[in-house]
Amino acid sequence: MEQFRKQTAIIAVLVVLIACSAWYAKKFNDQTKGVSKITETTKKVNETTNYFVEARNSRDNQLSAHKQELQNIINSKNSTKQAIAEAQAKLILLADWADKQARVEQLAKQRGFEDAVCFINENGVELCVKSAEALTSEQAAQLMDDVVRTTSISPTKIIIKTQK
Repeated sequence: MEQFRKQTAIIAVLVVLIACSAWYAKKFNDQTKGVSKITETTKKVNETTNYFVEARNSRDNQLSAHKQELQNIINSKNSTKQAIAEAQAKLILLADWADKQARVEQLAKQRGFEDAVCFINENGVELCVKSAEALTSEQAAQLMDDVVRTTSISPTKIIIKTQK
């Protein structure tokens, strides 16, 4: 009989422990739902931020690699005078584009956009601004004017787009 009471007491304690663990699990899961919503929002913000950071880093890496190639041509003993002159001219052009890209990005930020990235090459200009909504015609015209004034590139060779 005494052994039956011990077994009953042990079973009762185990049932109470299981009930407590189920209650804590439910409470913990309810709290994690809020955390997952915050995490999803953070991921969306980071994806957008990452786009601009990654685009800028990619552009800068390509620029550095291109500059290094041109420096190698300039410093090579095997390069002709014409090749050296062309490499120097391209270096000057790349520096000019980098300066204009930075100025266009700064102007876009001054217009109230949170972030911007600009790409300039021989084919034209591509400007991407961070905006939750589509650009109004006034915003697009202002950005276009800033790009044209800064780069002296024809509006037909300028692309302006948004990224959320």
